[in-house]
Amino acid sequence: MDIGRLATDNDSALAQPSSLDAARRTSLQSIMRGVESFQIPPSIDWPAARQHFPDNDGQWKFSAVLVAIVPRPEPTILLTQRSSGLSEYSSHVSFPGGRPEAADSTVGATALREAFEEIRLAPDAVRLIGCLPLHKTRKRNHAIFPVVGITSESARWEVSPAEVESIFEFPFDALLNPDLLRQYTDGERAGAWYWAEQQHDIWGVTALILKSLAALALASNPQMSGHE
Repeated sequence: MDIGRLATDNDSALAQPSSLDAARRTSLQSIMRGVESFQIPPSIDWPAARQHFPDNDGQWKFSAVLVAIVPRPEPTILLTQRSSGLSEYSSHVSFPGGRPEAADSTVGATALREAFEEIRLAPDAVRLIGCLPLHKTRKRNHAIFPVVGITSESARWEVSPAEVESIFEFPFDALLNPDLLRQYTDGERAGAWYWAEQQHDIWGVTALILKSLAALALASNPQMSGHE
């Protein structure tokens, strides 16, 4: 799999379907430019990727997830609810992803392979843009590269029952509404971020990755706040 071929240059990456309205197009373009500004390409190999984590003490478990943006008239982001039978993060809301395998030469390859295994999203149906900086879990020493991509308009997906119970789409209007992003103040989840008023329980590192995307979207388009 030629991940470098799937990663596009700035001009082609910013060519979006005409169905997007102007405000959401601006938000999507802001995310894409912001991701590219981190200069962590999806074609980066795993040894080089680990250098983006300078305080690595050998205790961290590296993985990659696919943050797949669906370019609908109101764009969405693909999320999954993990199977209740999994040993880690069972029933949690997450992005498709996991740890690298020996055949994965790059971070992008890991994200695409995992997405195909979990939700049958074909690798050639995703145009990879770049990676967000590492996001770390608080308790399990996971260091996660969020690989951001745009699906084709013809992309299809379905659950792989052994790993995923359901697939759903998180709308941009929720992403861009700062009133929905909150932190728990007490209990076991104290300090963790979550997205309020959602059908699914979106919290922890998944919520934090969405928070990072929201910050990129709002950086150049602050009037988009979900209260149009």
